[in-house]
Amino acid sequence: MRSGAAVAVKVYFPETDEGKRELSERVAEVHAAFVLDAIDKLHCPIRQKKELLQKVIDAEKKMEGRKRYKGALQKLL
Repeated sequence: MRSGAAVAVKVYFPETDEGKRELSERVAEVHAAFVLDAIDKLHCPIRQKKELLQKVIDAEKKMEGRKRYKGALQKLL
């Protein structure tokens, strides 16, 4: 990991409901892509990868934002 000078970052969050929804969907898409990439890099049979992905989806069903997450995963598959 790199170390060096700190960088100051200002973050402006959306104020409208539409902006918040769009941000939430984009975050879900990035997270889904990360999960798929991590699973894809595993050295195991495709069957096990599919089982693991299903377990991730099942776990997300129990959490808030399930519909957005599943939709993002399905877009990427």
